[in-house]
Amino acid sequence: MTGLAEMEKPTVSILISGPSRTGKTTAANMLAERYAIRNIKIGEEFRKRTGIDTSKFVDRPRELDQQMDDFQADMIRNSTPEDPFILEARLAAFLASKERALRLLPVVTILFWAPEHVRMERQLRKVRRENPNSTATLADLLAGEREREKRDLVLWRSVHPYLGGKNVFDPALSGPDGRPVY
Repeated sequence: MTGLAEMEKPTVSILISGPSRTGKTTAANMLAERYAIRNIKIGEEFRKRTGIDTSKFVDRPRELDQQMDDFQADMIRNSTPEDPFILEARLAAFLASKERALRLLPVVTILFWAPEHVRMERQLRKVRRENPNSTATLADLLAGEREREKRDLVLWRSVHPYLGGKNVFDPALSGPDGRPVY
């Protein structure tokens, strides 16, 4: 007999994008468990391949980001209704928009977003939970996150010139074919 998760398995891969600390990982974990499908977290994949912790910006060659984006684009390009997956990555939907400009794909893109102060309050609670003696403040975390986002954006724009001055997390962002990214 087929289990409930198998009967309800989606026929599209689910790409979850958005800024850090918006709940992407939590949602990806829940969906992957609910539907018993693969759950690919690009931050973890990046750490596994490079040893670099992506929770803060680390100077790195653009080739590393290009390799990870190529890995994601390949997964998206080769997605099938028979083998759906969850892909949790800040740029997944943007990368999918480039692939969808070439052909129809069995993917759905979701943007998670939360105000900056909410994201940093979540991070501060996590820091204090993990290290009760931490002296980190909301202002410290906010400054660090803003610096990370600024430097990531410079790197992303060097890897993806099409991005230009666009905000990759804009709900109204359109892809190369003019269709909505989200």
